[in-house]
Amino acid sequence: MLFVMNLAPVDGKLFVDWAVAGIDPDLNELRPDKLPGGAVVGLNSSGKAAFSLCPPGKKSETFVLALYALSEAVKPQPGFDAVDVRAEALEAAGQEGLTTFAAS
Repeated sequence: MLFVMNLAPVDGKLFVDWAVAGIDPDLNELRPDKLPGGAVVGLNSSGKAAFSLCPPGKKSETFVLALYALSEAVKPQPGFDAVDVRAEALEAAGQEGLTTFAAS
């Protein structure tokens, strides 16, 4: 499972920009415009099952990418609640891989 989140909370809450589940562990590329078979997108914090990572204007924002490799199947349906499923993924995985990046 992959979650892209804004490093700065929005209205005091975690803001999820993109959430994808059902990713094949052998996959070596993931594009927001063409997901592989079996992948499902959850609702971002704007309430859309979409990628929303473009900051308005020339403003730069920092994002956190969280990746979970799960041995137990957590199989959310398309349009899943990203915050709830991320909590389930962390509990099932016990660990997470994190990295940050900036976009402008």
